[in-house]
Order: sequence, then structure tokens, then C-alpha cells
Amino acid sequence: MKMLRVYTILFAAAVIAMGAGSMASPCLAQDANTGNAMSFANTKHVIGLQGLKHDVKGTLSAGDGSLVFTKGEKKVVVPAASIQEVMTGKDTQRAIGGTIGTISMFAPYGSGRFLSLFRSKIDTLSIEYLDPSGGLHGAVFTLPAGNALGAKKALLSQGARTSFPIEVEAAAQAKPKEKKQ
Repeated sequence: MKMLRVYTILFAAAVIAMGAGSMASPCLAQDANTGNAMSFANTKHVIGLQGLKHDVKGTLSAGDGSLVFTKGEKKVVVPAASIQEVMTGKDTQRAIGGTIGTISMFAPYGSGRFLSLFRSKIDTLSIEYLDPSGGLHGAVFTLPAGNALGAKKALLSQGARTSFPIEVEAAAQAKPKEKKQ
């Protein structure tokens, strides 16, 4: 019962975060449907995919125009064309600030910043997608550190959309961090 209450509060904060994220205009991927499949092992599905339990480890792959999360015999497929937003934890750190940023920091959908408060050796990837009947859904994944940008690029190459250009994030990752003295 207590977990249900926590998920309800997190979902309410997620709605706020999705609203803030959808204010930017989406940009289409440049290399749609290249056919190059990429796979990311040791990915954890935190929440959001229909038919899967929360906190399940499996393999996330992007290929043949879709996102596929596989755990043993269980497989969930989300067509990349139905993915309205792909965000990494770094995307939301740049996009959302102030009070909204503080509130959305605890939202699982659209931000993933909640997880980054507790763990520094993982990357987060959040997607917003439409089901076949037009319903909006979101899913959050954690990947080993350094893989979220690659997963985002792979999804964009399959036809997913984002309002956060990957060039900005790639440039930020390429810059070495300055040490404070």
C-alpha cells in the first residue's frame, strides 16, 4: 500500500515533468531507419513498460525500427515511430531548472533525475511513447554509465523523436571536467 502511494506521487510529479518537456518542439532523427541494431546489456527497466514488472534487468536494443526490451522469454516491443521523446538524465538537467526542476527531480517519467540522486555509476534513459490507441505512456531505464547517449542515438536513428539535440549532450561529454582546487 505504501509503495502504491509512492508511485502515485511520483506519477503526479512525472505529469508535471512531461508537460515541461513537451514545451520544446521535437526534432526528427537525421538517420531514420538505417537498420543498424544496437544492444545494451545489463539494462534495468525501472518502470513504465506494459507487461513487465518494475526493476527488471534485461537487454535493451534498438533496431528494425523499434525499441525492444528482453528479459528471458519476455519481450516488449515499442515501435520507434511511436516514441515521442527520448531523454537522458543530462537532457533534463539542462532543460529544467528552478522550482519545476526541484519537483520534477523526483519524477520517474521524463526526467530520470530521481535515480541519479542515489547512484552515480548509472545513466538514465526515459522515453515517452504512444500506444496503438493513442494513449501516452512513459518508461524509465537505467544503463551502465556512459551508455545512455548511445542508446538515445540508436533510438533516434530508428525514427524516434526528441526535443533535446544530441549534439549538445555529445559536446558536453567530450569536454573534460575541471578539477576544483
